[in-house]
Amino acid sequence: MGALQIENYIQMSVLLFTIGALAALALGKRDRLCNLVSNGICIASGLLLMVASVMKLLGASGLIQIGLLRSTLPFLALEMKIDNLSALFLMVLSVLVVCVSIYSIGYISHYYGKRKVGLFNFLYITFILSMIFVFTSSNAVFFYIAWEAMSLLSYFLVIFESERMENQRAGTLYIVMTHIATAFLLIGFMIIYSYTKSFDLFGSSDAIPDTAKNIIFILFVLGFGTKAGAIPVHIWLPYAHPAAPSNVSALMSGIMIKTAIYGLIRFVLDFLGVQHVWWGALLIGVGIVSAVLGVAYALMEQDIKRLLAYSSVENIGIILIGLGVSFTALAQGNETVGALALIASTLHAVNHTFFKGGLFLGAGSVHYATGTKDIEKLGGLIKSMPITALLVLCFSLAISAIVPFNGFISEWLTYQSIFAYISPGQPGTNILFILAVAALGLAGALAAACFVKLFGISFLGLPRSEEISHVEEVPVVMNAGMGILAALCLLLGTFPLVIIRLIDGVAGELIGRSVFDQLQGGFVITWYSMDLTGTAISPFEILIALGVLTLLALLAIRVYGGKYIERKYGTWDCGFEGINSRMQYTATGFSKPVKIVFRILFRPSRKTEAIGGTDYYPDRIEYKVASESIFEKYVYLPAYSRVRTFSRKAKFLVQTGSIHNYLIYIFITILVLMAYNRFV
Repeated sequence: MGALQIENYIQMSVLLFTIGALAALALGKRDRLCNLVSNGICIASGLLLMVASVMKLLGASGLIQIGLLRSTLPFLALEMKIDNLSALFLMVLSVLVVCVSIYSIGYISHYYGKRKVGLFNFLYITFILSMIFVFTSSNAVFFYIAWEAMSLLSYFLVIFESERMENQRAGTLYIVMTHIATAFLLIGFMIIYSYTKSFDLFGSSDAIPDTAKNIIFILFVLGFGTKAGAIPVHIWLPYAHPAAPSNVSALMSGIMIKTAIYGLIRFVLDFLGVQHVWWGALLIGVGIVSAVLGVAYALMEQDIKRLLAYSSVENIGIILIGLGVSFTALAQGNETVGALALIASTLHAVNHTFFKGGLFLGAGSVHYATGTKDIEKLGGLIKSMPITALLVLCFSLAISAIVPFNGFISEWLTYQSIFAYISPGQPGTNILFILAVAALGLAGALAAACFVKLFGISFLGLPRSEEISHVEEVPVVMNAGMGILAALCLLLGTFPLVIIRLIDGVAGELIGRSVFDQLQGGFVITWYSMDLTGTAISPFEILIALGVLTLLALLAIRVYGGKYIERKYGTWDCGFEGINSRMQYTATGFSKPVKIVFRILFRPSRKTEAIGGTDYYPDRIEYKVASESIFEKYVYLPAYSRVRTFSRKAKFLVQTGSIHNYLIYIFITILVLMAYNRFV
């Protein structure tokens, strides 16, 4: 009965999403009604999907098959299969969809009368549908169709504000990179089919030889790594995420890039099976580079959404480190550490969905109220937008891995899985793991500095312009969507074993080993501390201790501080007539010490220009600083230049205008295909 209920709920959810997409087009000329109906249906559909996925994780065992389109023609059967891994990602997707849809009821109002709200909501809902199909595809053909649909729909959402040239360029870069990634995946699927004669994702890979598995693994790392935004194939991410509307950015960064993590787990761990230690070592290496460089570049950014986009690169790096540790341990037969590292990696993917989705929604609220995403133009928003400020602070603490928020838990487990595997007799692996620990520590410190900068410069101090000083709080419904995510960040950090129990079911199904019992340290589930490898921590107890210490400090101030007398006076201003916004720290000044330390990475430059007046008494002085992306300048731009030059030459050599030449090309192509079909 449970499996049947889950199947019915998922089918109803897919049907409701489809109805919502069609309703968005039908109500396209009535912006307000269209927005309310479309997002209302998304909320209802998301709740149904959430219930179904939680039911699967808690009770139903084995695969649940859901047929959408059955056909006697080969490879045209569109069927969904739900296991615990699919259910986990569906649950995370549904939670984010519900919160983002609540937020969108208020956020999309600034499009009324200006843009096609119906078209936007149609793209938004079908984008969600495509991700559902990615997580539930039962064969590689259906997976490829859903993957391609997800890429195309997200491209149209990225360029939705297409009158801006930077958005068009961002969309072009995104669609090029995502199709390069898709090409790698397609080649991998073809190699799999050539040996197994099947596209079934839940089939066996025993017929694939070891060398072919190594090639397929490299192809999948390139394909899924590009979609995830791992360095060095991250180039699209800091352009596409800022270009998209903020509710779409929350979905793209929160869950779309996790489809790549799902793909690595599904195709490498579940289908191929981890074959070699170097598979895990490669992921750890990519993770180390992505974590450190991602957050370093984030710290340099002044655009809130570009900062958050680079931060996503960092968090993908942390996820890949955990996944790499899991692969390494499993390749050497250590299923306990393999399961623990998989839980840590997957938990961080879940946590990142919630706090990064919330941060992008917070950036959208700031842009909605102020009209700018430039941190240098903000300041003092905590006075005019106190609720938004509180929620952004919660997300900033979570992403900085501060107790008692959820980001700390997954990073803690990642550390524990690394420490649990370091042992004598494997110097190469130990050195790599020690580097991973150092990278996690450095990335954590830089992340904390990054979000101190974001929150401090944007919300504290004085407004940096007259327009900013008159902004108002965003609509309640926008803060409601963010508030649910903030509450989840706190709850999952305070009572982590609730979500760990669900993820442990995923590890148990994929690896055959449960480690949940080794993480318990109490009687009531919400009071469990985590205990493994001789270390223990209880987030709930830490939260209680912090609360008690705060109360004791306030009590001591009251008792020993004498009678409380409120006095108001201006801050000491060093003899100036009054402090103004120009005397505050800027975002550039805050991050400059790090830029100096890592100048080999950022290649900083500066330019000072005196404008007006005389050489000795100018009217004003402009001071400009800039840094360059080494990957863009030394990798992608030279590659683009060579491809463009080759394409121009090929155009004149191939497209001659002669019908005889074109017939020869067709004839040669047919011969090559016949030879391939005959001998391969």
